[in-house]
Amino acid sequence: MGTSEANRFRVTVDDLRRAVDADVRRNWSDRQWMRWLEASAMLRGQSFRNVVLIKLQLPDAVWVEGRQGWQRRGRRVVRGASGIRIVAPTADFDRHAGPVQGHGVATVWDVSQTDGAQIVRSSLGPVVSVRPRNVFAGLAQVAAAAGYSVEQGSLSADMRGGGTDRRRRRIVVPGEFDDPVVALRLAHELAHLRMHKLSRDSGCHGLVRLEAASVAYTLLARFGVVPGGVSTDLIPSVSGMVGRSPAARLVETLGGRVVAVAGRLIDAAERHIPTSEMRLDRAGSKSIDLDAETRQPDLGL
Repeated sequence: MGTSEANRFRVTVDDLRRAVDADVRRNWSDRQWMRWLEASAMLRGQSFRNVVLIKLQLPDAVWVEGRQGWQRRGRRVVRGASGIRIVAPTADFDRHAGPVQGHGVATVWDVSQTDGAQIVRSSLGPVVSVRPRNVFAGLAQVAAAAGYSVEQGSLSADMRGGGTDRRRRRIVVPGEFDDPVVALRLAHELAHLRMHKLSRDSGCHGLVRLEAASVAYTLLARFGVVPGGVSTDLIPSVSGMVGRSPAARLVETLGGRVVAVAGRLIDAAERHIPTSEMRLDRAGSKSIDLDAETRQPDLGL
């Protein structure tokens, strides 16, 4: 990603970090947290920090890659399209921007800023639409690979705060498998298994609940099966958990943990979902206007 395509003015890693800090302070809210999670479901492979940066510069972005990445897909960046600046490992950065702790500034473009060959669906592409039953089945296979059985039924008294019995190595979820809420519950329990060491008496509350619920929401957003009527039943109030004006680094740390675990769960679940189900969501595809006038990112620096 060369310097000739970078920017009208030089942007450094510190500039990008300040932009993220300012955006978090300016827009922090429960709804904004969910928007960032939804964006991370689309912008697969990007860190939480880069998700914030991409949506800050190009709010409609759904699928970003570098110039060479688009070329490998038979597409090219439209002449004059302004790149989106992100923080990337030193192998990808604009060397004149200067590395900071092994990272530097890299430039990517959204699919709407490219033209060329018809796009073939990719695991790094936009959100797909999958039936809730198949999402649940994929997650059940992920649980099986971890040595847990998944059962339908009511929660017992000794499974307070969640449906996972770690001693018997089973996960119990109430409801019908066609209900997206059931897939959400299973994703929530799998998030706990990957993130937390809960004892029988510790329960699911506070930041532990927020992290697991956020992972589950991100996963369902990726597969296009988020239940209707979004409420604190899906994600507890993040403002209530971490404060109304939290330090940007705290939000980055929380977001980084959630995005990383959600990404691994999504990758694992996708391996068990029928290929025929992995289709672009029609509503989502309408937002990818390949013939639209090239959008110009704005960092607000």
